Amino acid sequence: MKAGAQIIISNALRSYAPLILLFALTLLVARAPGSAIGLSAGLAFALALALHALVYGAAAFCAAFPPVLARLLLMLGVIAAMVGAGLPRWVFAPQLIEGGVFAATSASAALVVAVLFGRASMLRDAEW
Repeated sequence: MKAGAQIIISNALRSYAPLILLFALTLLVARAPGSAIGLSAGLAFALALALHALVYGAAAFCAAFPPVLARLLLMLGVIAAMVGAGLPRWVFAPQLIEGGVFAATSASAALVVAVLFGRASMLRDAEW
């Protein structure tokens, strides 16, 4: 593929990625907690991350969203979900659970994308 062959896809992603991220955050904020909206919003956020990795490559993806940051976000998401589940009578417990699930889903998807796309150069066709 030529060097400038992905210019249309790159520009489309620059236009649509913020809209996808805004959609994910709108899902998280506008919907009622307790309906697994944190998972849905996290998957929508992961879609934008995966598209970024597909278009710009694994190195650019790891530079934009480092694996250390993804691990930290995953840890904070799990802790937030556990605290929300441990305090069921707290007023903001459902929101904390949904936010934690959103953070954990987004971070785990980012780690999976970084691992799978980062190993693409090592994968080879079968040598018969």
